[in-house]
Amino acid sequence: MKAVVFHGIGDIRLDTVPDPKMQAPTDAIVRLTSSAICGTDLHMVRGTFSGMQPGTILGNEGVGIVEEVGAGVRNLA
Repeated sequence: MKAVVFHGIGDIRLDTVPDPKMQAPTDAIVRLTSSAICGTDLHMVRGTFSGMQPGTILGNEGVGIVEEVGAGVRNLA
Protein backbone atom coordinates (compact mmCIF):
# COMPACT_ATOMS: atom_id res chain seq x y z
CA MET A 1 0.00 0.00 0.00
CA LYS A 2 1.07 3.63 -0.30
CA ALA A 3 1.72 5.79 2.79
CA VAL A 4 3.31 9.10 3.70
CA VAL A 5 6.47 8.14 5.59
CA PHE A 6 8.76 10.24 7.81
CA HIS A 7 12.42 9.90 6.74
CA GLY A 8 13.86 12.83 8.70
CA ILE A 9 13.23 16.46 9.57
CA GLY A 10 11.81 18.10 6.47
CA ASP A 11 11.82 14.80 4.57
CA ILE A 12 8.52 12.98 4.07
CA ARG A 13 7.81 10.75 1.09
CA LEU A 14 5.05 8.68 -0.44
CA ASP A 15 6.39 5.13 -0.11
CA THR A 16 5.14 1.61 -0.67
CA VAL A 17 4.80 -0.12 2.72
CA PRO A 18 3.51 -3.56 3.79
CA ASP A 19 -0.24 -4.03 4.10
CA PRO A 20 -1.47 -3.97 7.71
CA LYS A 21 -2.24 -7.22 9.52
CA MET A 22 -4.66 -7.92 12.36
CA GLN A 23 -2.69 -8.07 15.63
CA ALA A 24 -5.35 -7.95 18.34
CA PRO A 25 -9.07 -8.77 18.67
CA THR A 26 -9.81 -5.06 18.96
CA ASP A 27 -8.14 -4.17 15.64
CA ALA A 28 -9.88 -3.02 12.48
CA ILE A 29 -8.38 -2.73 9.03
CA VAL A 30 -9.70 0.13 6.92
CA ARG A 31 -8.84 0.59 3.24
CA LEU A 32 -8.35 4.33 3.02
CA THR A 33 -9.88 6.14 0.09
CA SER A 34 -8.71 9.60 1.24
CA SER A 35 -6.17 10.72 3.81
CA ALA A 36 -4.20 13.79 4.82
CA ILE A 37 -1.56 14.80 7.29
CA CYS A 38 -2.65 17.27 9.98
CA GLY A 39 -1.06 19.95 12.15
CA THR A 40 0.26 17.34 14.58
CA ASP A 41 2.13 15.65 11.73
CA LEU A 42 3.65 19.02 10.75
CA HIS A 43 5.29 19.26 14.20
CA MET A 44 7.01 15.96 13.45
CA VAL A 45 8.12 17.04 9.98
CA ARG A 46 9.49 20.35 11.29
CA GLY A 47 11.37 18.64 14.13
CA THR A 48 9.43 20.30 16.98
CA PHE A 49 8.18 16.89 18.20
CA SER A 50 11.02 14.84 19.61
CA GLY A 51 11.54 11.11 19.27
CA MET A 52 10.43 10.65 15.67
CA GLN A 53 11.95 7.57 14.07
CA PRO A 54 12.59 7.26 10.33
CA GLY A 55 10.00 4.92 8.82
CA THR A 56 7.08 6.25 10.89
CA ILE A 57 3.88 6.42 8.82
CA LEU A 58 2.15 9.80 9.08
CA GLY A 59 -1.51 10.76 8.69
CA ASN A 60 -4.41 10.27 11.03
CA GLU A 61 -7.10 12.05 9.05
CA GLY A 62 -8.58 9.23 7.02
CA VAL A 63 -11.78 8.14 5.30
CA GLY A 64 -12.21 4.63 4.04
CA ILE A 65 -13.95 1.28 3.84
CA VAL A 66 -13.84 -1.23 6.68
CA GLU A 67 -12.21 -4.38 5.29
CA GLU A 68 -11.84 -6.51 8.43
CA VAL A 69 -12.63 -6.29 12.14
CA GLY A 70 -11.39 -8.34 15.07
CA ALA A 71 -13.66 -10.46 17.26
CA GLY A 72 -13.57 -7.80 20.00
CA VAL A 73 -14.76 -4.95 17.75
CA ARG A 74 -18.33 -3.80 18.25
CA ASN A 75 -20.41 -1.19 16.39
CA LEU A 76 -18.17 -1.12 13.33
CA ALA A 77 -18.76 -3.04 10.13
